[in-house]
Amino acid sequence: MPDSDIPAPPAAAERPPQSPAATKPRWGLRIGLGAAGLALLAVAFLLIRLFLPVWWATRIANQTQGSLSGGLLLGLTYGFAFTFIPLVIAWQARYKKISWPWKWVIIGVAVLVALPNLLTLGIYLNSSGAAQKARLMIDTSAIWFPSWSIGGAMAGVLLFAGIATFWHMWRSRGRKIKSLRLEVKSRATAGSNPAAAQGTTAGVEASGPADDAPSEPDSNADSDADSDPADGMPPASTPA
Repeated sequence: MPDSDIPAPPAAAERPPQSPAATKPRWGLRIGLGAAGLALLAVAFLLIRLFLPVWWATRIANQTQGSLSGGLLLGLTYGFAFTFIPLVIAWQARYKKISWPWKWVIIGVAVLVALPNLLTLGIYLNSSGAAQKARLMIDTSAIWFPSWSIGGAMAGVLLFAGIATFWHMWRSRGRKIKSLRLEVKSRATAGSNPAAAQGTTAGVEASGPADDAPSEPDSNADSDADSDPADGMPPASTPA
């Protein structure tokens, strides 16, 4: 077949040259997203500072209805549940197999679940007029709610700490038992191989000396040589 009939290999597709505008970072988009994020934070701050304290105090007052026992039970329940559950949710982010975006999602969910306690804490840490009005409403309609919320939150933290400590001890104990089992298995395996090797060596040593032992002198030949009278007598004289 002549060389002229061989088809030429197809040329590799060349990438079109990228325009400089496509490689430049989109600073306008970044600036716009940053400004939108700052605006959302400002709105959230205003809501938390001015609206949410009075709204949350109204919800608590409606639930307790001025009852001392109602304020006690509600504060204990809210303080414990909305502290223990968020800690358990946030604890799931410790796994290494979870990527960082999902870890942030888990932490965000934990913060959302803890919002009731955060709102109560914000009322007593805020110095705005709305926070003062909210404190007055709670102190009038749910007297024991703040103090028992703190007690419930402390109970939730202590229970979570106890569970986390027990879990850590259980896992470390399991790792130690597993390592001990592996060590015993490796020792048993290492002990069985030298025993077989030692038995083989003993068999070789037992059969070796019998083949390599020097032959003992012939006692019969020695006894015959010793008993030969010609060896111990002088030569006989021939008569003249």
